[in-house]
Amino acid sequence: MTLSIRRRLLLILLSVICGLWGTVTWRVYLKTQHEVEELFDAHLAQSAKVLFGLLQHEVTENENDEDDRETNIELDDFGSEPGTPGHRYEHKIAFLIRNQQGQILARSNTAPLFPLPSIATEHFSDYTINQHLWRVFTIKQGQVFIQTGERYDIRNELIQEIVSSTLSILIIALPLLALLIWIGIGRSFQPLQRVATEIASRTSDQLQPLETKTIPLEITVIINALNSLFTRLKQAFDNERRFTSDAAHELRTPLAGLKTQAQVAYRAIDPQQRQQALQQIIHGVDRATLMVSQLLTLARLEASQGLTKTEVNLHDLASQVITELTPQALAKAIDLGLEEEPPGGAVTTLLGNPEALYLLIRNLVDNAIRYTPQEGQVTVSLENLVPSKVTLRVIDTGPGIPLAQRTRIFERFYRGDNQNIPGSGLGLSIAQQIAKLHQTEIQLEEVPPLLSGLRARVEFTVT
Repeated sequence: MTLSIRRRLLLILLSVICGLWGTVTWRVYLKTQHEVEELFDAHLAQSAKVLFGLLQHEVTENENDEDDRETNIELDDFGSEPGTPGHRYEHKIAFLIRNQQGQILARSNTAPLFPLPSIATEHFSDYTINQHLWRVFTIKQGQVFIQTGERYDIRNELIQEIVSSTLSILIIALPLLALLIWIGIGRSFQPLQRVATEIASRTSDQLQPLETKTIPLEITVIINALNSLFTRLKQAFDNERRFTSDAAHELRTPLAGLKTQAQVAYRAIDPQQRQQALQQIIHGVDRATLMVSQLLTLARLEASQGLTKTEVNLHDLASQVITELTPQALAKAIDLGLEEEPPGGAVTTLLGNPEALYLLIRNLVDNAIRYTPQEGQVTVSLENLVPSKVTLRVIDTGPGIPLAQRTRIFERFYRGDNQNIPGSGLGLSIAQQIAKLHQTEIQLEEVPPLLSGLRARVEFTVT
């Protein structure tokens, strides 16, 4: 089962908190145990010394009384009488006073017979008596041993009480903490929920960017990515609408011409007139076919965000284009050729898409042949003016393009003043789109003085 981010955060935070609480509780237990033992040991030592001070006079008289053999001092003053109500810890605390011979001088009514120590210094000992573990402090004053003791039950109960009190507070606080974390995470996700609601309420044509002013920084990354996607989608939709509109507009004229010529051929009585009308229909179909093909090519290029690129040799592609378009050039007696500078030594290999680059060169050369007059010249050149660059130039001796029109010449269907020359006005638009997909642009340059024509330049980075 896939958990929501809210539940996942809750489980992670509670796990971390419980782990920290467990570690802290264990440290508290160890520290409490140490401090309680220190405190109770100090209490035992202090009690033994206070007890000796209180009984010192009686103990001295008993030591000097040679006639009195009964040296046991009744402890009704120090211990509770049998049957008298006392504290629940009373039977777990005891003291015992004996001489060197082991004769009991004084004791509490619950004191067991602690073993006499073998050393005469103050010290602590642990003894198990009647299945109970006792902590005993022994002090020797003269010929008298004073021992104070208490069962470990008291210490353990106190430690358990402290730890259980701490744990109970933590256990009670845990559900409240979980609720507060749940509410806090929910509030933190409210901006994301608002964004989701806004996106869900949008229609397909509402692609304006989302507002990011009140959005947390962590969500801003997602919003920026969505806004970038919306921008690309808007561009794609705009391109599609523009493509549909342009295609409908540009195809309307050739289709109308086809219909007119078909009507002429249908009504023609003269066979020659009918033949001319049919010939015009063929030309119109060829023009419409070329336009549709170029429109589809342009639409695919505008929709693509990148091209599959491999190593491409521009010299080979230019040679193929020239070979293919040579018949078209010969039909107009145009001198079509390829130059390479330095001759045979130009580095023309780059990283690109071979089909797209072939189409770029072909459109530039085809455009040059179309607009170059009879017996003109079209030259394709490759140059390494910069070691890491290769420059492709297509130079023609045609009428050129006025400077005022060069900013619009790459627009779709824009043909400037050359409406009488067959074409669709899409060749340069396609070539420019291909150049942009290869991180460059087509530049239209002035030809040298006293010469007419146009020079198209594209600069690529070589591999």
